[in-house]
Amino acid sequence: MHSLSAQISYYSDLIQKTPGWAYAGVYADEFISGTSTRNRTEFQRLIEDCDAGKIDIVLCKSISRFARNTVDLLSTVRHLRDIGVEVRFEKENVNSMTEEGELMLTLLAVFSQEESVSISENCKWGIRKRFQEGTVGTANKHILGYRFDERQNKYVIIPEEAEIVRSIFSMYLDGLSLQTICDVLNSAGRRTTLGCLFQESSLNVLIHNEIYAGDIRRQKTFMESPLTKVKVINRGQLPQFYYEDAHEAIISRDTYERVKAEMARRNAMLNPTYCFTGKITCGCCGMPFSRNTRISKGRRYIQWVCRAKKEAGMHCDSVNFNETTLKAICAQVLGIPSFREEDFHARVSSITVEQNGNLLFTMADGVTREWENLHLSRYRHTTTVTDIFQDKIFCASCGLPYHRVKCAGKWIYWYCIGKKRMGTNHEPSRYGPNIPDSHLRRVSAFMMGTEEFDDAAFGSQVERINVQTDGCMVFLFSDGRRKQWQKT
Repeated sequence: MHSLSAQISYYSDLIQKTPGWAYAGVYADEFISGTSTRNRTEFQRLIEDCDAGKIDIVLCKSISRFARNTVDLLSTVRHLRDIGVEVRFEKENVNSMTEEGELMLTLLAVFSQEESVSISENCKWGIRKRFQEGTVGTANKHILGYRFDERQNKYVIIPEEAEIVRSIFSMYLDGLSLQTICDVLNSAGRRTTLGCLFQESSLNVLIHNEIYAGDIRRQKTFMESPLTKVKVINRGQLPQFYYEDAHEAIISRDTYERVKAEMARRNAMLNPTYCFTGKITCGCCGMPFSRNTRISKGRRYIQWVCRAKKEAGMHCDSVNFNETTLKAICAQVLGIPSFREEDFHARVSSITVEQNGNLLFTMADGVTREWENLHLSRYRHTTTVTDIFQDKIFCASCGLPYHRVKCAGKWIYWYCIGKKRMGTNHEPSRYGPNIPDSHLRRVSAFMMGTEEFDDAAFGSQVERINVQTDGCMVFLFSDGRRKQWQKT
């Protein structure tokens, strides 16, 4: 027997006929799922009465009637056992007070939970099948401007409410803000379908709704888990179903498209997008990178930073990138002389900032390319003392050699000697830039294809380094090879 009334009659009779038992009452949540205890008022009343000492034994037809969520079931049964309340499940013949009771409960609860998940998935499959066939009705029987006609299985217009909808769209196209539209409607005595005042948030949902153009979109949201029953927005996780001209429209399709364009224009003003917006992902935490602007000593600095660094309670050790440097890197990877946004969007699908600071480019054709970060942009660099670069590095502009200098007592740089010699025909800006010794080591190791710089290997493999005015370096190898390192 499955009906609730039959179960109540059975247990009432059983309790009253059993010597030594007193009937404490029935606790039944009708038509409420057992996957959560949140909305089960009778279940909560049962636990409160147990805590108050009104109940010694709880009789239940089966585990699935008590709870279909394993965590809820075990935590509740353990709590009741701790306060001396016994729970008996008749169908499974399980008693919570026996030694084997908890083991059996754990196993059977898992089966019960999985059965609930299976039932949920089967129901969802059936609903989606009906979505495909266009035969599903709607849970929302009355929205502003429409009521759902069960006989016709479609929305029909409510004329007086439709006029309110048309005025909302008209005012929005006239440039009024959503809050101003709310104020106008509320002042005129207009109310929502529930008789409430209009709010900006609900109005925002209304003007986004394609239903007013005569269309219907199914599966905008879905239930993430049959246990939590939390609805989330469908952002592509599941298919959506769109029906055009499903019912009579309140506004024209042209008006709806103009409103969408106006919404996009206003959103762009509030949330501007940039060339790298939505393209860069952190390889450490998975968060997107966002643009960060700061002004220091009158200068404007723009960096792309992992979003986790801006969120309260979150932390990320990923590398930040200056926007100018990032554009130069992209141009280098794409093999073009300078960054062009149209080329970047056409050829690059995404960029992942790896934990070591390298950038992994996923191209539009599916090919991946990696840019290796030598970490040359650090303000502080490792102090090194070496003469290995002496007579090996030259200025490509004036031909003079680079010499080593100790700056601020400990930082080692290499600079073109021509900058200090008089009588040269070159402007100071035409000489190669100063280069920290540690940077030379990193670049040289990279050009030789080694993880770490090795003095002996460098001395035997590299004949000469010519430093360009733009900071690029041309390496001439002993075996005749010529390789250029491009500064980003």
